[in-house]
Amino acid sequence: MAVLYPFSSKTVELLENAPKAGETHRWLAQVAGALKAVKSAESCFKFLRRCCDELVHHRQVPDSEIRQAIEFAYGSKSLCVLNKAYRSHKWPKPDCDFIKQTLSTTEPLFDASKSTGHISEFVLSKLFRPTDLVCTGRTTALTTVRLQDDAIRDAHWLQFIVPNPMLGLFHFNKEGKKSKRCQNNVKLRRYLVTEIDSTDLSKHDQARIITKLSTLAPLVMVVDSGGKSLHAWFFAEDMSDQDQIRFFSVACMLEADPKTWDVCGWVRMPGGNRYDEGKPPVMQRILFFNLGVLHERADTATNFIG
Repeated sequence: MAVLYPFSSKTVELLENAPKAGETHRWLAQVAGALKAVKSAESCFKFLRRCCDELVHHRQVPDSEIRQAIEFAYGSKSLCVLNKAYRSHKWPKPDCDFIKQTLSTTEPLFDASKSTGHISEFVLSKLFRPTDLVCTGRTTALTTVRLQDDAIRDAHWLQFIVPNPMLGLFHFNKEGKKSKRCQNNVKLRRYLVTEIDSTDLSKHDQARIITKLSTLAPLVMVVDSGGKSLHAWFFAEDMSDQDQIRFFSVACMLEADPKTWDVCGWVRMPGGNRYDEGKPPVMQRILFFNLGVLHERADTATNFIG
């Protein structure tokens, strides 16, 4: 903070007085608004990230909270600029020794053969906020974006869901075309979902790997895809971009499919139905659900639990 010029005196005053507990949201929005005239959204994000690291001592401020402040000050289009961490990366290949060690030393948190009995209506009401726009699909080609309450009503009948809240009913994709499901239409990454799509690993083996990953990020839910894989939902909203990348790199070393890094990618609807041609529908059972993870973070997200 050695050089504050060309910031206004009001901005200087904001930066000289670090926010107290309970004031961080407002402080971030005020600083972002003050910087709008002199910094781009991307430059403002980097500056606020450094400010939070150096000035805010009562808690860790996640990247998503800074993004929300910038969205408030700069408008929703700024998120398209800030979502660079959601693009593709060169992920590590599976590490056979690491996988063997994990399988031999990790006791699973859950039984991969037993359902919790939770239904889609219940878990979606906890995973998303009432004001969230949720993207769902009967098939990969049939996409609908609706408010949480509307999305819940027929979730049990659907196959697919985007695990993150959407920005609007549609946005313009990288080709400049209107699209309901595209990276530019995702508001933020709330969950990172891992899928181990390997015929060499049983679902009980996958449960061990998921349990190992749960030591690195909060495990919220595990869904049986109705096929050969399990989908594990990890809470990522309060993780920095770099921590998200590090976590997913470890997941890839443990055989996770890199495709689920896509922030707007389809995953299996928890409690929904899988429809394969020529076969009867198969329920995508919920094998694990940890509501406690969401309750622990309720103080940083208004109305998160609902």
